[in-house]
Amino acid sequence: MSLEQFFGFDAGEGMDDKSFELFKEKMAAAAAQIAAIKKEEGKQKKKEEELLKILLNFVKNSQKKDLVLLVSRALEQNIPANFILAIILLGNEEIEREIGNYLLLQSGVTAGENYSQDHQEKALIFFKEDETMPLKIKIELDIWMKSLLSQAEENPQKLLKTAYDVNMLENDDGDSYEQKSIKIVLIQLIAHVLREFLDSKNFPNDYESLVEFSEFALKGILQKTEEGIKNRRLLK
Repeated sequence: MSLEQFFGFDAGEGMDDKSFELFKEKMAAAAAQIAAIKKEEGKQKKKEEELLKILLNFVKNSQKKDLVLLVSRALEQNIPANFILAIILLGNEEIEREIGNYLLLQSGVTAGENYSQDHQEKALIFFKEDETMPLKIKIELDIWMKSLLSQAEENPQKLLKTAYDVNMLENDDGDSYEQKSIKIVLIQLIAHVLREFLDSKNFPNDYESLVEFSEFALKGILQKTEEGIKNRRLLK
């Protein structure tokens, strides 16, 4: 679109009063939009900093050495703090106490709350087919997975930028193409948290199966996050 088309006047003729008023309205609208974006970015940055402090405190003081190592590696990869926290929230009461209302789960409750009959009656998306798993565990896991998707949408661009390892390859014709794979540290972190949670519930589990599930779940979360960004762009 040319400047003439955008502002609604012919540059060769200059602006009449109507065109000038239209120009001012569009400039004011653009300025307001930029200000709103900057304000939202400021809020997001402040929240990220607070969540990062909580994570660093966890790394410094937690006795769970394997989990601390995985969290540290995820932080080194610049993965958003809110997403890391959403992962380790499951079954970690020390994190639940620190976070408070920073991470509200998609269901409208915070982690650690008792689940009412209303929650039990909701459809369980991720775990409903496992007939051996107790209902209470299914509900906790389902709410956890939904919260991961919700937190992925909080800072989608950064998550999509940091969640993948990207390699440039060449096809038989010599053309370059991009190959993406989910970072192993994210897969391992989710699998580790899942294993600790299921162990705490005395529910039998197989680590290799948990790794496969973690990769599958992350793939779905990242795909939905990418779709969300594309849909917002289309709406704009």
